[in-house]
Amino acid sequence: MAISNAMFAMLFTGVVLSYTLLSITTVGGSYLRYDRDTQTTSEPDSTTGWIDNEKDEIDEAHKLSDANLTKTLDTILGKADMRIRPNAHGPPVTVKTNIRIVAGFSTVAATMDYSLMVFIRQRWNDPRLGYEGMPGSSLSVSPNLASKIWVPDMFFINEKDGKLHQLTVKNEALRIYPNGDVLLSMRLSLRLACNMDLRKYPMDVQLCHLTMESYGYRTKDMKMKWTAKDPVEIDDEIEIAEFKDPAVRTVEFNKIYTTGNFSALRAYFLLRRIYDYHVVQTFIPTAFYVIISWLSFWINPEAAPARVALGITTVLTVTSQGTGVRNGLPRVAYVKIVDVWMTMCLVFVFAALIEYALVNYLLTEGKRRKAELAKKAENEQKNKESGIENMEVEGPEKEEKKSIYAVADWLIDRLTPVTVERIARIAFPVAFLIFNIIFWPIAFSSYYDDPLSGI
Repeated sequence: MAISNAMFAMLFTGVVLSYTLLSITTVGGSYLRYDRDTQTTSEPDSTTGWIDNEKDEIDEAHKLSDANLTKTLDTILGKADMRIRPNAHGPPVTVKTNIRIVAGFSTVAATMDYSLMVFIRQRWNDPRLGYEGMPGSSLSVSPNLASKIWVPDMFFINEKDGKLHQLTVKNEALRIYPNGDVLLSMRLSLRLACNMDLRKYPMDVQLCHLTMESYGYRTKDMKMKWTAKDPVEIDDEIEIAEFKDPAVRTVEFNKIYTTGNFSALRAYFLLRRIYDYHVVQTFIPTAFYVIISWLSFWINPEAAPARVALGITTVLTVTSQGTGVRNGLPRVAYVKIVDVWMTMCLVFVFAALIEYALVNYLLTEGKRRKAELAKKAENEQKNKESGIENMEVEGPEKEEKKSIYAVADWLIDRLTPVTVERIARIAFPVAFLIFNIIFWPIAFSSYYDDPLSGI
């Protein structure tokens, strides 16, 4: 009987061990777990590592959390009326604004405007949108929700054209904080008017601005303010081809209209043009054309085709160069510094052509007078040999002819083609040098001024 009890105990122990080993078994390197509730085995998910029922528990938690957020949004949206500003009967809403410029400052002088790509960020408080949450946390929601809450009616006063980017989605972001703060961010491309003063172009300094204003809410309803830190940020990767790195100044002011006072923000951009390109492409070539026109002073005056061709070529080249420069500029009522340069270069090359006309006249007239004198001497000699005295009677017509050619005769008597050429070889370079000494200090007289200091 004792042996039978011992054998029964051993058999029972073996069954229990076998059952335990079957419950915890390794199959293909993955662990299977016995689920007492469902009487099934569960294998870990190959992606998340969670066992099925644990994953189900987390999914249920997420669903519960999403449901709570949905309920929270429904609650706060039920309290908010987009038709009425926050604190409708209280103090004005303060909208703090910050912009970040990520591309732009490409200007078009002909249309007097410039382009920017910016992130506009606005933050205000709407107590109706407050909810229970951790301090400092925020609720990021779809930007489509902006159509269901109150948002500032900001617009750009000097905008000519603009768009809100929508590739691949609408470039807006909306966050709601537990204390009711709202942050709205959007990416915009803007083409803005800039009243440029081009008197010193291309050694000019332009003061352009970006002005934002409330369209319908007066100062008693809404006030716009710049953020205390970095109200205007310029991306470090921006490369501006035409201007040096812009200086920025921000101001807050009120615009007064017949309909009331409206809050406004303005950012000034000081754009100092890089003149190197224009010096290389405009000033140096035209200076060379002027110098080339002086080569005619060393060409034989008898070679009329060569000198005339050189003079006309330089005149036409400078004229076409000036036309090309002016085509990219607006038609303004004042004279630009580049116009002064192009006009004076044209005057110098045209004067060189006129100089040859004078030399050619002196040369031709000198030959004619020599021929007349030779003929007169020959006639006198013949009359002398024949015994006939030369008797000329001077009448009124003869006196009038003398007065007409008196200046020409005086000029011919005192100037020779060689003398004129020698004078021109010295006078033209000296005059052009004097012009440059006067021109360049005037051109750069205001280039290093700081218009922002008076703002």
